[in-house]
Amino acid sequence: MNIADLPKPLQTLLELSKRQVVKVNLTASDNTWQADTLSKIGGIGYLPMGESYPTNEQGEPLALLFQLNFEQLANEVDISQLAYKLPNKGILQVYIGNTKFYGLENFDNYYPSNNYQVRFWQDCKLPINEILLNDVIQKLKENFIDLPFNNKEFQYFMDFDLYEQFCHLNCFEYKLLLQKDFPEILNSDMYEYLLSIGIDNPDDSMEQYYNCVVSQNSQVLGYPNFVQTDFRNYTKEMQAYISLFQLETKYYFDERDIEWRDGGVANFFIHPNDLKNKDFSKLVFHWDCY
Repeated sequence: MNIADLPKPLQTLLELSKRQVVKVNLTASDNTWQADTLSKIGGIGYLPMGESYPTNEQGEPLALLFQLNFEQLANEVDISQLAYKLPNKGILQVYIGNTKFYGLENFDNYYPSNNYQVRFWQDCKLPINEILLNDVIQKLKENFIDLPFNNKEFQYFMDFDLYEQFCHLNCFEYKLLLQKDFPEILNSDMYEYLLSIGIDNPDDSMEQYYNCVVSQNSQVLGYPNFVQTDFRNYTKEMQAYISLFQLETKYYFDERDIEWRDGGVANFFIHPNDLKNKDFSKLVFHWDCY
């Protein structure tokens, strides 16, 4: 079965939800413990002179989870094709501490806090604070921070491509599509709805739709993937938020694996107005696993 063979409602859902998003390609490399401005997972991030390094309440340094250089991204893809406007320069960083839930204090507070901190550097041309970073690096080497990858040995550089993505059925944006264009499905199970319009094998149609929309990529501004369920369905405050950055489990089938416990995925959500204003202070962190 191809897309043209899908029931008309599913074809329409695919077409309405289609958008260009940024696929993040990761290349594993040794951790050099040297600061730079490149987009990457792990390693040591950019820190300008006169600025302090993120620490927890005990004064212990946090570890860089990822660094996203918007200028690099804009140089590699046409960001005008995206559904939301990204900055064309600046560096976004996420740091996390050594906690049970990878920097989350608990799953009731998704905003930056003691062990999950966010930095955004608008000007990344300033000199790097080498002296402070040398002290931080020594502490990080002595006190291992449990990340979803072996950050003592590896870092992962990013490059970017545009690709086409469709909305899947366990994503909150899917519910918004139904509210606008298919209210008759909103309070009905899709399987039951397909039966009601005379589709003899709804399972086949649902499987084909899933094959069209499933996306297990690390990405920027895509429809978020979840192992369990989209937590935005249960939190009205979060229902206006979009996924800014997604970091998927990635298997190299050796010690370079990136894994959110049992094959999980992490997403960082932002309100569109905050993204427009380049305000990352309320960046929401959520991850789940099997």
